[in-house]
Amino acid sequence: MRTVLKAFRDEVLGALRDPGALLVLIGGVVLYAFFYPTPYRREVLKEVPVAVVDLDRTPLSRQLARMADAHELVRVTARPASLAEAERLVLAGEAGGIFAIPSGFERDVKRGAPATVGVFADATYFLVYRQVLTGLAEVAATLSAGIEIKRLEAQGMPEAKARAFRDPLPLVSRPLFNPAEGYATYVVPGVLILILQQTLLIGIGLRGAADLDALGNGPLLARAAASVAGRSLAFLLLYSVHALFYFGIVARLFGFPVRGGGLAAAALVVPFLLSTSFLGLSLSVLFRRREAAIQTLLFTSLPAVFLASYAWPPEALPGWLRVASQIIPSTSAIPALLRVNQMGASLAHVRPELTVLWGLAVVFFAAAVLAQAARSRRPD
Repeated sequence: MRTVLKAFRDEVLGALRDPGALLVLIGGVVLYAFFYPTPYRREVLKEVPVAVVDLDRTPLSRQLARMADAHELVRVTARPASLAEAERLVLAGEAGGIFAIPSGFERDVKRGAPATVGVFADATYFLVYRQVLTGLAEVAATLSAGIEIKRLEAQGMPEAKARAFRDPLPLVSRPLFNPAEGYATYVVPGVLILILQQTLLIGIGLRGAADLDALGNGPLLARAAASVAGRSLAFLLLYSVHALFYFGIVARLFGFPVRGGGLAAAALVVPFLLSTSFLGLSLSVLFRRREAAIQTLLFTSLPAVFLASYAWPPEALPGWLRVASQIIPSTSAIPALLRVNQMGASLAHVRPELTVLWGLAVVFFAAAVLAQAARSRRPD
């Protein structure tokens, strides 16, 4: 125990004297806490610029264009005279979509013939595509419903009955766990967990392998185990504070849902941080230069995002890749912590992920001990 405490003390003092490690382990975590969520504070993309091509030029077509401009998701910024001109605006990035009203639109409506409008959305940017398609589809559906209700009223049907006839089965939808249906609530909480993992791995890589000779003259594996345990205890305590800051303060500051219990979240955070610390100590022996740790571990951030089962559905991944992804702690930690923190799940609902995290902690602890011992035997 004295050796473990000495390793803990040496790691704390060494990190405090290491500006590079402090910048990553503390400065990076705090900076990302505010830098990453800030651009998404509006949650929902609104007033996407669209071009309206009105080839009918009738009161009804102008009414439809005004309804489009009044919708919160889109904003009419141009009224070109042709589809070709509107297409040039989209290609130039000045519009995210086109609302085309064909010639004879009002005439077809008055005759009771099928009338169509065209919606062209820029699908190279999924958020723009979704908002343009949703907003203009709702505009067309609203106008269509109003026309149908007026026809029924003209046939002698009372307004209330006409509305019920037009929509006999009203749909009442409630967005669960993301009331704003916003992008920030969807993506930021998961990324914050990944930030904890990546900054911890990079920070440990910067700190490098331990000097086991400073821990005495006992058996090499015992000294390696004490070093791994002591150093990991230092990282665990520091990142427990970071996790409390992220999940308790940052989440509430930016308005993300917080429904889970603190004990359930802590039960997941501990094995997540331990497994990440042990993994970092296992990898730290591979880096002869501090810069190599940053270059190598930063490269793993994007794959970790896509393997974490929230940016991309895990069912869409090849089976072998889903299995291989389990060696990354964030693959289990992100979906489990999201269910606990945002959905109010209990530990019983995340038992498979909790089991994987503790399994990784055990495996990576053994790997870290062997790696540190092997590194100590190898001459510089």
